[in-house]
Amino acid sequence: MGAAKYIAKNERLIFKDPKRRKELLNELAKRPAIYRVKGPTRLFRAHALGYKAKQGYFVVRVRVGKGLFRRERPNHARHPSKAGIFYALNISKQEIAEQRAAKKYPNAEVLGSYYLVENGKYKWFEVILKDRSVN
Repeated sequence: MGAAKYIAKNERLIFKDPKRRKELLNELAKRPAIYRVKGPTRLFRAHALGYKAKQGYFVVRVRVGKGLFRRERPNHARHPSKAGIFYALNISKQEIAEQRAAKKYPNAEVLGSYYLVENGKYKWFEVILKDRSVN
């Protein structure tokens, strides 16, 4: 096995550890929905997606709610019996996270993203972005 395989194996073991997972979830609960982090949490995965530790590359952590998309219920006098409040979107939660990060940082280009951790209510992803103005 090469060094890269050892790093990947070590990362998987860290995230399977319940104590480490609980610490991470406690830290994430205090943070906003979208925020920039110093570096990637899963370094091996980030490098596979194109992250480089140099100027212009940065990582954003995004929180996405689990479950179906909720639409506002019609509150007029009459409404259809099948009001359709919950809808299943045709895109994944990961793609939603990428879109939200791109919207928050319009000067950056999304290189990719990866799953971080989840609880009963949210899923967190780390999105790798590259600043367009820096070559």
